[in-house]
Amino acid sequence: METIDITNAIPPQLIGNSTNDCESIILPSTDEARLLFEKAMNRLLSVNLWKDLSGMASASFQLVNKAGRPQDRMAMPGDYIRINVPGPGNSEGDGFDWVMVEDIREQIYVPDDSFSFIMRVRPAARPGEEKKRISHFFKQYATSSFMVELKGREVKAGVYGRNEVPNTGARYLWDKIRNLFAAITAMLGYSHFQWKKLVNGILKTPTDSSQKI
Repeated sequence: METIDITNAIPPQLIGNSTNDCESIILPSTDEARLLFEKAMNRLLSVNLWKDLSGMASASFQLVNKAGRPQDRMAMPGDYIRINVPGPGNSEGDGFDWVMVEDIREQIYVPDDSFSFIMRVRPAARPGEEKKRISHFFKQYATSSFMVELKGREVKAGVYGRNEVPNTGARYLWDKIRNLFAAITAMLGYSHFQWKKLVNGILKTPTDSSQKI
């Protein structure tokens, strides 16, 4: 992974809706915190396990390569994520919403010995779509940045949504209506429900020794 300034990895908020969903826990020791941070990075990149981490009533996620083939591995830049949200599907995307993994970064902050790791995704056309029509309920301006951080005994996980605008420019009337409804539902609370469950799953520990803050 490229090591660069992670402060530029989350795009500025310019239009539409924004969300911040994060949790932090404190471990009894720095060694335990580092171990959880490493597990959290693996969980973040293990897209196919996100539904298991999130639990019931959450969306399901499948990692797909540029050729449209499902993959059983960790995510890489240029991959796609096929999302099956509860409710009617996006006909433009064969019943699914699609995002592309456009960036994965890590950063080491030497002065305070802290670490950050981030994966950013953006609405995209499904792989193989010749006209590249966005197959998602948000327009292409939107991003979701998934981040895990380590500082001393504290481990933090978060999902940061930026520039979320309903995709009402879809080709079919049904998709226009569906995307508007799905986008409003997400902005009114479902995205918070989904991402809070995911970040809690990413930070899950096998013992009660951690302390949420």
